[in-house]
Amino acid sequence: MSGATVRRSEPRDLAAVLEIESAALPWGARWTPDSYLPFSQSEMCAWVVEHAGQVAGFVLARYAGAEMEVLNLAVAEAARRTGAGRALVRAALAEGETRGATQAFLEVRESNSGALAFYAALGFSIVSRRKSYYQAPEEDALVLSVPLPRQG
Repeated sequence: MSGATVRRSEPRDLAAVLEIESAALPWGARWTPDSYLPFSQSEMCAWVVEHAGQVAGFVLARYAGAEMEVLNLAVAEAARRTGAGRALVRAALAEGETRGATQAFLEVRESNSGALAFYAALGFSIVSRRKSYYQAPEEDALVLSVPLPRQG
């Protein structure tokens, strides 16, 4: 995405993040505005990608020792397939490497073939399944992982 910038999320980004998340349904997570508040804590981080002064996507991650987890990722429809999502995930993984994580994890709806292909292109592979993890509609989650530090 030419002219885009990835930066740490700030409280002023919350409205844009919620709008992007809402537009990403049914694939996106269903979080409440209060769910985003802990991302000022040291074990959690959030980034946004900004283009032309507008938030075009976000990623949320949690870090715990040798593991990290990508909790939520969404990109505005107009910014999809531009590299915005890839830049966000790379920022989260780079932070994990900096913090000493050796493995990154995330969950994806089993039916979300686009997300599965996206994460596979970033080196993630399926490591397990969580039965009935998602609701509305109920669906299994596939747990994906990638070792850190990544090659390439």
